[in-house]
Amino acid sequence: MINLPRDISSEKNLNDLILEVKNLRVSIETIDKRVEVLRGVDLKLKRGEVTAIVGESGSGKTTLAQAIIGVLDTPPVFIESGEIFFEGVKIFPQKERINFRGQGINMVFQEPLVSLNPVYTIRKQLEESIEVQGLHMKKKEIEEELKKILSDLMIRDAERVLNSYPHQLSGGMRQRVAIAMSMIQKPKLLILDEPTTGLDLLVQRKIIQLLLKLRSEFGTTLLIITHDLAVAANMADRMYVMYAGKIVESGTKEQVIRNPLHPYSKMLRDSVPSGYKDSGPLRVTEGNPPDISNLPSGCPFHPRCPVAMDICRKEEPSRKIVEDREVLCWLYDGK
Repeated sequence: MINLPRDISSEKNLNDLILEVKNLRVSIETIDKRVEVLRGVDLKLKRGEVTAIVGESGSGKTTLAQAIIGVLDTPPVFIESGEIFFEGVKIFPQKERINFRGQGINMVFQEPLVSLNPVYTIRKQLEESIEVQGLHMKKKEIEEELKKILSDLMIRDAERVLNSYPHQLSGGMRQRVAIAMSMIQKPKLLILDEPTTGLDLLVQRKIIQLLLKLRSEFGTTLLIITHDLAVAANMADRMYVMYAGKIVESGTKEQVIRNPLHPYSKMLRDSVPSGYKDSGPLRVTEGNPPDISNLPSGCPFHPRCPVAMDICRKEEPSRKIVEDREVLCWLYDGK
């Protein structure tokens, strides 16, 4: 069920950009050819806002996040072109190494084992998150801080978790530990890849509340990567919809959910249960996400689109501006 809460923005002036991505193109080298997985992505994040990127698996959401923080596995993945700016400073491409991670940009990966060190206990790794900030805290104060944040994340047996190694915890528990590590550092920009996957509804709600508290108290900008439109609706100020390596629509949360312009955005919205017993069956669109290595001619969405036209099958649409919103669709070209 999608609820649209009141405007959760706490900043009076959100005009300055904290992150800007321009025409980002990323390819992956396969056995027989190079496949473009991000096909000219533009992204703008306003300081203090919560932005969500939504789309099905394989649309390029995680690749975009990894390109931003510079952890793509190269090779076989290559950034072909584009620019990335953080607080007005170009972080890609760059001639000199710029340390923007940690308290600058931090990321919680979908599988926390990627970011947790397997040979250190959870206590050791959380303590390091405090030490890198240069805070002079007594051991007792650090212990109290760690137990408090774990308690906030609904981890009741904090002592056991602190003394455990990552492989001794469940996936959901590791996810909460990774979120705790990022929250302790209070980064300027926090990227979360499917932050609530594998968690029950009560824990999901608590984590969403804590993340929004992090934004309101410390001005942290949040970028949420998710396939769950309901999660995006309850967190985001602004939304980007991705399909086949491109942004097909962007706008405020209310615009994208209440009045989606792109047929794919409408499909995502209609696939979310309404939560009412008399709401009828879910609308399920036929077809599967496209094979990024063998995209159809024209618009990649046309094989699944209920309003596809002849031109959709022949030419890929360019970006259109409709009422201060951006959309990639022939419906708004007058053809």
